[in-house]
Amino acid sequence: MKMANDLKFKIIESINDEELSQIFNDDRYIYVKPTIYAMSERKLESLKNIARIQKYYQCNPVRFIEDFFNITLLDAQAYIVQRTWNCPNVLVLASRAFGKSTVIDLILMAKDMLFCNVWTYIASGSGSQAEQTFMTLERLANDGIAEMRNSTGYIFKNEMEIKNAAGDGFSHGSDGFKYSLYNQSFTQTLNSNIDKKRGMRGSVVFDECGFLSEEMLEVYGAFAAVNKDFATGRDRNGKAIDPVRLRTFATNIPNQKFYISSASSTDTKYYRLYREFAKKQLIGDRNYCVVQVSCDVVLNPTVHGEAVNALLKKGDIETAQKTNPENARREYYCEFTSDAGNEAIIRRGVITRNSETRVPLLYNDTNKKKFLLTFDPARNRDNSIITVIEIYQDENNEYRGRIVNCVNMIDVSIKRRTPMQTPDQVDYLRQLVLDYNGDAPSYGNIEAIMIDAGAGGSGKVIADMLMQDWEDSRGKIHPGFIDKETDRQLGTGYANKYPNAVDKVRLMEPSKYKPIMYEAAIEMTNSDLISFTADYDNKGYLTLFLTDDKETKEVKRQIEERLKKENLPDDIYAIKLKEELKKSAVVKTKMAKLDPYQEIALANIDALKEELVNMRRIKRESGKDSFELIPEKVGRLHDDRSYTYVMCSFYLQEKRLENIRTRKKPNAQDILSKLQVNPGKPLDKLFS
Repeated sequence: MKMANDLKFKIIESINDEELSQIFNDDRYIYVKPTIYAMSERKLESLKNIARIQKYYQCNPVRFIEDFFNITLLDAQAYIVQRTWNCPNVLVLASRAFGKSTVIDLILMAKDMLFCNVWTYIASGSGSQAEQTFMTLERLANDGIAEMRNSTGYIFKNEMEIKNAAGDGFSHGSDGFKYSLYNQSFTQTLNSNIDKKRGMRGSVVFDECGFLSEEMLEVYGAFAAVNKDFATGRDRNGKAIDPVRLRTFATNIPNQKFYISSASSTDTKYYRLYREFAKKQLIGDRNYCVVQVSCDVVLNPTVHGEAVNALLKKGDIETAQKTNPENARREYYCEFTSDAGNEAIIRRGVITRNSETRVPLLYNDTNKKKFLLTFDPARNRDNSIITVIEIYQDENNEYRGRIVNCVNMIDVSIKRRTPMQTPDQVDYLRQLVLDYNGDAPSYGNIEAIMIDAGAGGSGKVIADMLMQDWEDSRGKIHPGFIDKETDRQLGTGYANKYPNAVDKVRLMEPSKYKPIMYEAAIEMTNSDLISFTADYDNKGYLTLFLTDDKETKEVKRQIEERLKKENLPDDIYAIKLKEELKKSAVVKTKMAKLDPYQEIALANIDALKEELVNMRRIKRESGKDSFELIPEKVGRLHDDRSYTYVMCSFYLQEKRLENIRTRKKPNAQDILSKLQVNPGKPLDKLFS
């Protein structure tokens, strides 16, 4: 291949198609049109040098990242950058702590600078995951990553369009995060609202895509279906552009579909793509690339062949294997595991789309929130589990739930590794009730305390112990808790014996309620009425995305003023205002450092989700189906966390039904008065 400095420029006035086909294969000259002013040799030489440098770095992105960003990649990271640089279909299966997001972001930054019109979208099951990747890029550009000392992200920042005098080029809207460069390259995040994104074009990065829906992968994957080298039409003189002339047009780097994630289950689209891409790579198809990086690489990283400090502690992997072994196999060893598959009552993808990055709540932080506690006590085989769900009303006054904490009685203390005795469990439950109640009288912020009353546990014994008044660690006396309905049904007379006890306990007999509660869990979860915390990566902190109310109000005021000037009808005005506000909400980031108890809570919620996706339905002739772990997970997983979750779901379902039953029904006359009818036709005659 001839180097740019070996080429010569030849100025020509005009050329026909026959001559064009001859000179196309002539690699000695670059043909240019005449200009008004003759270009000096020095100018020509500088342009050749720029072309040579750009071409070199377009072919050597790792060197570009090192020379311009001052970032030296790990050998495994450098391999990914170079191998995937211009491959249309890429799949990276990588362990936690490898720095997947960092590698992707550096690829995007380098490609945006080296090529024009690079359009890239970052997609994930939840907007927060895509925004996490975007924020890593933003931190790189702002030299905000402590581990990358003396990096020079400002070089990238200098190429960004600053559209707002007060901004820095990065926009954070509720409909997505975005930046653009002066060369018309841009990157934008996408959320799970698929319908509004159809028909867009560009490269797509599917971040943590192991459990994305097939619809999302297909719709967003179609973005990259158009060949960027294809062109048609007419030139500026109106002449048709024939195939020979099209060969002289500058070619672009191809659109890419970039699937990156830790391992998922074997029933997912990501697993099928992994197998498909691997087969095509093995037979030599250069349009497909699969890279797999297990925790062994992360534990033994190298730079230019020399060993460097590990990115991950082996103890972290061992802890993960004890807490959630199935999850550890996927996220550290890149092993695809089997969930309940077609038998699953709740799919992992459903949980993924209902997961959000937030700090677990260990107490009532506003003194106004309402909480439900569900308790599955155990003394021998299983762990004793308490799950806490916040019950709240949305903008439509419909009840929803968010899982805020999950406690394993083994893990309530960092040093404790044996199950708690029953009296200690009772004391701990009482303290949790105080924490989540706050200062509300008569435990007003506690919806209920649901306790499994099955024979395998000690639920009834614990319920008996909870009825009496009790003293907290500060010496304050509190009333006990009682299930008055059960007391009335059994005629035990405990309500008279403990008159101070507050009616907050609900004893749940598994033989009566378990199938019903699991059905409720299926309905509530699949209807997106319960949210979970996002999978925790053990980094010790979370990046939170918060709406800036002050700035959003100012934006709202400006939008309202502009729309009022358009003199729109009230209904059209309301629709447009709602749409523009959704796009214009200002989102800011906050770094939240976690304490050990918050980390334990997140780990237990992750374990809860793992149990749920491995539960299956067993059909019974009686019509009362049973719900159990799939056979291959019996002995490896418990089902106690999932059971506390289904109790939460059942309560939420009943709460929603009660809300419907007691909701004020509209008056018939009010309805009639709002109907527009022709004069002369009395309303009562219309409905007689």
